[in-house]
Amino acid sequence: MNEGWANLSPKDGFLVTQKNYLSDFDQKVLTFLYQPIICARAFSLFLTLWTELSPTQIRSERKSHLELLDLLNCDLPNFYLSRQKLEGIGLLKSYEGQDNLGRYFVYQLIRPVSPNVFFKDDLLSSLLLEAIGENRFKELAKQFKLPQIDTKNLKDVSTDFLTAFHISDSTIKEPDSLIRETQAEFKQASSQEDAQPISLSTDHFDFKLLKDLLSHSFTDWNSVDQAQRLILSEHLLYGIDEVEMSRQIGQATDLVTNQLKPKKLQQQISKSFTSQTAHKESYATSPASTEPKSVPEKKTSEEKLTEEDKQLIKAAKAYAPATYLENLKMAIHGGYVTYGERQILKDLIDRNLFPVSVINILISYIVIDQGATTLPSKLVDTMVNSWSRAHVATPEDAILQIKKFANEKTTARKAKTTSRKVVEKETLPDWAKSDAPAVKPTTVKKSDQELLNRRLKELRKQNKEED
Repeated sequence: MNEGWANLSPKDGFLVTQKNYLSDFDQKVLTFLYQPIICARAFSLFLTLWTELSPTQIRSERKSHLELLDLLNCDLPNFYLSRQKLEGIGLLKSYEGQDNLGRYFVYQLIRPVSPNVFFKDDLLSSLLLEAIGENRFKELAKQFKLPQIDTKNLKDVSTDFLTAFHISDSTIKEPDSLIRETQAEFKQASSQEDAQPISLSTDHFDFKLLKDLLSHSFTDWNSVDQAQRLILSEHLLYGIDEVEMSRQIGQATDLVTNQLKPKKLQQQISKSFTSQTAHKESYATSPASTEPKSVPEKKTSEEKLTEEDKQLIKAAKAYAPATYLENLKMAIHGGYVTYGERQILKDLIDRNLFPVSVINILISYIVIDQGATTLPSKLVDTMVNSWSRAHVATPEDAILQIKKFANEKTTARKAKTTSRKVVEKETLPDWAKSDAPAVKPTTVKKSDQELLNRRLKELRKQNKEED
């Protein structure tokens, strides 16, 4: 469970620096290529930090995170999640410090990679393809591809530098000392400017097993080995295990050259996953491939879990969230996983708050217990916040939390009904009570009625005379 945001306070200060110069073109790359992957809130955080850049960074005049949260109109958990996304995709470095004013953070903005590097990177291009679909992906690739002109039959008539500018030999051989000092400073700063590729862990994918599975196929292993980064990214995106990946690789292999075609692998997996007619068993994953190994199992009282609960937990541990939701919908009403739902699940997985089995229990509650045909983002956020505060870490915890919530809701409803009845009983007037004596109508004597009528006549006559 990731509770890093709990260690962050709105009172903590922050400063913003930049590792590279940022340009208008960088903002265009961020908008079209990065924003669909990191989502709007993380994109907004990057732009907001960009506006907070200052030529002089004075620590004593730093701002607090509270001001940043007000600008972004978000809470600490969502801010921390957005920060993690920027860090993970290589757009931000975060450093923590302490001085006599308290704790502070230095946020270093990093320039996005060029479109050329972006589309050549298996992981980044796979994430973008998953987020926007094949048609839009092709449009953006065409938009950012620099037009090339064949200069083979053309003559280069460009003027060189020394022809255009006249500089003395002494200036070139013996530059001014100030220039030397400045060059040294810029050389030191530029040595770390190149963007580093996003690092991926291979802990949850067994390439040795994949090699054994492919050993009897015609696919050349060297071509598979070169595509490790792509294979890992597809595994992380869709929860594809080694067996299913070997099948997909076989289908994406050139029958003539026996070489794996990375582009074909990427596209066919994307199509298979988003297809409504995909088999229910597609992308089924083993518990080892989807469950984090570091999550400790809590001992749960067996008497609190029914046999039905245990079967639900077993199913929740067997599938990736998107596959679980797809199978659940197909079994209930024949629906399919929408683009919005895939984004909700992707965002939930990125938060790293729960193992996937807990996410699947959450899906079951919303789809089965609440009868929702699609996952409502507000309800998902509400449940995630509630379970996070309750320190839910296992599917057993999640089921008990659902039962606890149902019991509390029932108890609160009964208490509210009882309270309303008590109030009505206390404030009920005597005439409304069923056991109150009936009130007898009052009769007026005839002589009294005549006297009253004469008095009214006199009053009306007096009023007319006064008018």
